[in-house]
Amino acid sequence: MAITVDPCQTLERKVGGRVRDDESHRRLAEAVSEVAVAAIHPARHLGLGRSASQGTLEGPIEGATHAAVEALIARLEDLVESLPRQAIVQLANEQLVAEQGIE
Repeated sequence: MAITVDPCQTLERKVGGRVRDDESHRRLAEAVSEVAVAAIHPARHLGLGRSASQGTLEGPIEGATHAAVEALIARLEDLVESLPRQAIVQLANEQLVAEQGIE
């Protein structure tokens, strides 16, 4: 009995894994941190006033980063599911090519 692999599910899994990887998580945490500090200390980006204490924001930023990662993955999964079958197959093939380092 042959097992058929659904390219949509495979693509969703790979996208989710990439968003959750350490580098993406670090980049997202950095962006969330920048937005949070700018929201709390709006004059900071102009070089005015004090910056926020990093310890004060660590917990909320960590929680916001986790929520952002999960929300982004959910939206990307929804996007993949809404794509035409041919686009999914093409993206799945591009993923495979990229993973194998073929040009």
